[in-house]
Amino acid sequence: MIDLLLLIVGMAGLWLGSETLIKGAMSLADRYRLSDALFGMLVLAIGTDLPELFVAFDASFRSLAGEDLSGIVIGSAIGSTIGQFALVFGVAGFIGYEAMNRKFLPRNMFFLLGSIVTVFIFAWDGVITRIEGIILILYYVSYLAVLILRRAEISDEGGEASHMDAWRAWLILAAGLGLLLVAAELTVVSAASFADDVGLSDVAVSAIVIGLGSSLPELSVSFVALLRKRGGLSVGNLVGSNVLDTLLVPGIAAVISPVVVPAAILLVDLPFLFVTTFLVLMFLYVTGRGIKKPEAVLLLFIYFSYAAVRLVGPGS
Repeated sequence: MIDLLLLIVGMAGLWLGSETLIKGAMSLADRYRLSDALFGMLVLAIGTDLPELFVAFDASFRSLAGEDLSGIVIGSAIGSTIGQFALVFGVAGFIGYEAMNRKFLPRNMFFLLGSIVTVFIFAWDGVITRIEGIILILYYVSYLAVLILRRAEISDEGGEASHMDAWRAWLILAAGLGLLLVAAELTVVSAASFADDVGLSDVAVSAIVIGLGSSLPELSVSFVALLRKRGGLSVGNLVGSNVLDTLLVPGIAAVISPVVVPAAILLVDLPFLFVTTFLVLMFLYVTGRGIKKPEAVLLLFIYFSYAAVRLVGPGS
């Protein structure tokens, strides 16, 4: 019971740290008048994904010390991506996403679906090595390069001019980072203990509990963006977050300490992620409808089916 309470406190800290960091990041980004889409894919995606990055850092360094926490690293990363595309798009879809410009479909398919296939191939032998981790990081760097070099194609109205002093924004940013460090440590330790207490694997607990908890910043940002009629900000955040989670999180973790990938990730998590990502791309870029209530219901059904399989299926 204590471990569960500490896990909840840790996840709350991840959420609060992300919210604090985003406040500072948004103020700084507004000074440079970034577009909604670019701001979402670069600044917000990195900011809201810091929980997963810090969890991966902490778990990987603990693995170096002799603990095998690879399940937490890969489980939280993949669980978070499924949560963002199935749960966040599903819940926020009841407000409604408009269809996006089809010219961005090839790029998003290359980085979203391509990253899933790459991780699947690298994990086929049961481990993501340091060399493979470097390749995943370079894949993510190429994504950032494409965004920056082609930024004119995704420009729209920038944010409002920031009224916050630069020093204050940087201070808030630093405070959010510090809180994330502490919360990540607490989350990893308590998640491992809770898994032992309830007889579940690290993968199951991290994919559902940590993955859900670390998706809270994206859910919060998406609701605010949609209510303010800034759907591009939400889509950019979720797309950028999923590319980061799939490539950078396991990539950095593997460079620190090779990541052992349970067979259940290949059998359950990555196939669920691929199908969910494909459907979201079709809804946003192909059907012309965007994501409305019927699409949202389907995505929520997929998420809860995934959660059920993850809790009682292979590797649970």
